[in-house]
Amino acid sequence: MADELVIGRVIGPFGVRGELRLWVVDAAAVRDGLEMNFHLEKGETRRVTLASVRKHGKGLVAQLQGYHDRDAVALLKGARIAIKRTHLPRLTDNAHREADLVGLCVIDTRLGLLGDVQEIRHYPSCDMLVVGSRAMLVPMLHAYGLRVDRAARTISVDLPDGFEELA
Repeated sequence: MADELVIGRVIGPFGVRGELRLWVVDAAAVRDGLEMNFHLEKGETRRVTLASVRKHGKGLVAQLQGYHDRDAVALLKGARIAIKRTHLPRLTDNAHREADLVGLCVIDTRLGLLGDVQEIRHYPSCDMLVVGSRAMLVPMLHAYGLRVDRAARTISVDLPDGFEELA
């Protein structure tokens, strides 16, 4: 799984014709004809190809090749969706994939080592890094000097005085 990236999960069936509701972090990467792996909760992996995909609300609705009824796709509910990194669109400068940030070490210029990124949470005002065992929320804002160095596996920040009291 090193050459692939988990980009979302299967929410469940949509309608009665075998369509699925998907939640993905990178909708631009999901397109008709794309091959992907569905990693099921039981440890099983299914290789699937998207026959069609369209936006629906905050997610996507997809039809898989070879799946034509609700019962068949209902078994895929909860599966993690993974695609090969080579199938992902190129990112612009200063853009990062969420999965690539998880595990990076966060260092503040004043406070020092804060811990590793556990996950990213999405809030209306901004996205937040969940850092360390205390689950400190660190805003992903350039105003806090956010700098990602994937080669060094670090994220540097300049948090304001008193921030540690809020965390």
